[in-house]
Amino acid sequence: MSVAVEVRNVMEIFVEMNLDKAIDGVSGTCHCEQCRADIKALTLNKLRPMYVSSLKGEVMSKLLAFDTGKQVEFLCCVHEAVDTVRECPHHSA
Repeated sequence: MSVAVEVRNVMEIFVEMNLDKAIDGVSGTCHCEQCRADIKALTLNKLRPMYVSSLKGEVMSKLLAFDTGKQVEFLCCVHEAVDTVRECPHHSA
């Protein structure tokens, strides 16, 4: 019997975990699904993907193992994406 193994970009998980906090941290940022998707896409396009093939718990432990430099890089990319989307959203009003 084989067990299905999921391959996942750890950076995508990290963005999902921190997206609300990043959006809430910048006043005037739209919370609609389009803006959220744009912020996520911009952030992921700036970060180097980090694919893993392990159980979810192991993936989460890899996230926690990121060094401070990687966390700072990630947060800068997210906040830059939030600013970009806030200034030029893909929807009217």
